[in-house]
Formats: sequence, structure tokens, C-alpha cells
Amino acid sequence: MNRDYAIGLLAIIGFIVAANATSINLCAGVANNVFVTDITNCTNYYICVNGEPIAQQCRNNYFFNGRTQSCEVSNSSCLSCNPNILSSVGLERTCNKYALCFAGTPVLQECADDLQYNPNLNACDYPQNVDCVANRCSIYDSPDSIVYAPSQASCSRYFICMNGQPQNRTCVGSLQFNAVNNQCVRPANSNCTIAAIPRSRSFQSAAEIAPRMVDISCPREGIQQIAHENLNQYYMCVNGKGALMTCAANLFFDMGMGACRRKEDILKNY
Repeated sequence: MNRDYAIGLLAIIGFIVAANATSINLCAGVANNVFVTDITNCTNYYICVNGEPIAQQCRNNYFFNGRTQSCEVSNSSCLSCNPNILSSVGLERTCNKYALCFAGTPVLQECADDLQYNPNLNACDYPQNVDCVANRCSIYDSPDSIVYAPSQASCSRYFICMNGQPQNRTCVGSLQFNAVNNQCVRPANSNCTIAAIPRSRSFQSAAEIAPRMVDISCPREGIQQIAHENLNQYYMCVNGKGALMTCAANLFFDMGMGACRRKEDILKNY
């Protein structure tokens, strides 16, 4: 497929309306025995078992804290959506899921492909820029089965899960981490495939890609995405209200998934 045809195809894709994505599995890609926040009720949470969420509830009217993975007296960690501000917050220990506060309504969102939620941009971004592996670490340590996680940003770095948190480690000298045998080896034997970020990538601040409310025709009920004439932007409708959303640099809106993606990943489906 030549470059001009690919860009043209993206342009055609760009004006098609995308329905809201299918239901998001909170525990997809998350280690067993990790607790994930229920964005609709702070006294509730989910425990991930074999990739499936099992509903749980804090006792004694306590509130769940995703960062500490525990129920606490204080509700300071609870999600509170300001009806006058569009904002987002990542779901602890998932790496690719986040809550979009849309005009006071929390909307669960998921980054496409292997993209990760970047808290510095409040948007999905290349994993090389985020390097999140917290989803790999169970809150329960197992001395008989130490969990290693390769870095998403550097072939020479890796993480070891300890006390439910990833601890950063670096191979000595020029060695690189091999995720198959969990050892630092010579580069030729590392099988590291971290791709370079496109050289055309431009710097964006959180303010530059922050969503903003706009006056567009939206269905009175439900969630829906509508592509914008700029291929890296799209409109999002939630219960009759609309906002203009912007993808991180070098990512484009894919109507099929209702998400920002790399151009090459979009074209794989067409």
C-alpha cells in the first residue's frame, strides 16, 4: 500500500461515525489478585482473577484506594468529577485504562493496542513514553515465582515485582534484558524489539491536547465518538453533550475502535 493511498484511506475513515466501544474488561492484561477501582462507586472495587473482574465491596463504609490497594476511612482518593471541567485520571495498576470525567459523568476508557495512559498528557501515548508495568505485579508476593517485567522504553532495563510494586533494575554494561529467560544477556540474544518513536513526533503538553466542550449535535442519551476533519482529533458525545478530543502526537482516531491509534495499526484492519 503506497503512502498516498494510506493517507487517503485514513481521510475516508475520518468522517465515519463510531459507536461507543464494546464493554471494557477492567482486568484484561492485569495480573491476578490486583484490585481495580470501580469509577462509579468508591466503596466498591474489583479483584482480577484470570483476567476477569470480580466485584467486591469495602466493609464498614470504607472507601477503596487504588494506589494503596486497600479500603480506607478517608475518601480523599475517590474520583470526583467536576461538572464544569473535562479531565481524566488513570486507573491504578492497569496501565491502559482511565476514567474520563465528562461534564460530571465518569466514563471508562481504554487505550488501543499496546498504548498506555500517560498521566502527564492525560491521554493514551506510546508505551516508550510511559513505561508502565504496574499491571504485571500482583499485590501478593510469591517467593517461588518471582515476576519480571521488561521495560517498554529501554532494552537494558527491567522490573522486579516486590510488595506489589515494580522495582526498576538495569543490566550492567551493554547487556540487555531477555524476557524469555529473565536474564541480562548480550544484545544479539536479547530479542528486544522496542520500536523507535517516529522522528516526526512533536512535543505536546497536557494543555495542548486537553478536551474542550463544543456545541455539536449529539444523541440525547448514550456515548458516541464522531471523527473530526483533522485525523488526530474526534468528537465525543455523552448524553447530549459534546467535546473535542485530541490524540497524542503521531496517533490518529480510528472509527472502528473509537480510539486513538498508530496509522499502521489502523491500516491493518482495512
